[in-house]
Amino acid sequence: MGTKFSERNAVRLYRYPVASADIYHCEVNQREIFICDDPVRGFRIWGEIPDLGSVSAVNLCQIFLEYAMYCQTWRDSLKARQTMQSFAEDLGIALANYFKNHPAAALAANIGVCALECILESMDAHFTVEQIGPELNFTVMGCPVLDTARRSGLLEVELAHYGVNVLCQSLIRAIDPNLVIHAPENTLAKHIYSIGAPVYA
Repeated sequence: MGTKFSERNAVRLYRYPVASADIYHCEVNQREIFICDDPVRGFRIWGEIPDLGSVSAVNLCQIFLEYAMYCQTWRDSLKARQTMQSFAEDLGIALANYFKNHPAAALAANIGVCALECILESMDAHFTVEQIGPELNFTVMGCPVLDTARRSGLLEVELAHYGVNVLCQSLIRAIDPNLVIHAPENTLAKHIYSIGAPVYA
């Protein structure tokens, strides 16, 4: 990833197992997930292998691709999906707690929008933002998860994509349960993430 995020004021959010790329998918290492408020690039999430530091840094897409490969340990598609869902939901809640307690995020006009921008930027996504009625649309060029999979050789694209969507839902719901968020259903769909104004009964 280039930038040495670990030299900044980073907060560790989570740790997950990294599986081997062979047919057995045995645990071969662990990776820690960090977040920081980078003074130049804003909020960023990334993963590092303990004791290796920034030379082992990967973006958010690779985090989900690696975890999707680990989910295959059970050789059961339903169990793999449930395991990914639990991982993504827990990470979303951890991120929400970080944003709600961070002074800079608290000053943002909409913490949910700030958090979604962080997710997309941490995926190295190229996107444009457009206000359409009550919704703010983030239109992403291509599919960042698929692009990362092609570069890394990690193949569990659809499960990783599912995990990213669960992360977004979990994060926004934990920040404000009245916010409405939509995400692309699969890697082939047009990649528009939209977040709407709170809906109150």
